[in-house]
Amino acid sequence: MHITVRLYSTLRDKLPPEKRGVATVDLPPASTLKDLLTMLGIDIKVICSINGQVEQDLSTPLQEGDEVRIFRPSAGG
Repeated sequence: MHITVRLYSTLRDKLPPEKRGVATVDLPPASTLKDLLTMLGIDIKVICSINGQVEQDLSTPLQEGDEVRIFRPSAGG
């Protein structure tokens, strides 16, 4: 299945520079958000949204055509 991924901040380094933080990736059917993060080599705490909805459960299954946005948490004070 094909998933569109948008990476922000320093996470953009996980993709080639010419992708500018956006790529379509191919995952096996029944892949989860955790599978996507593993494939991208992201092993830090991140915030993910699927089709505009923040998703905290990394075991959430992905569907064909989903758009996943991945952010680093920001610190405030």
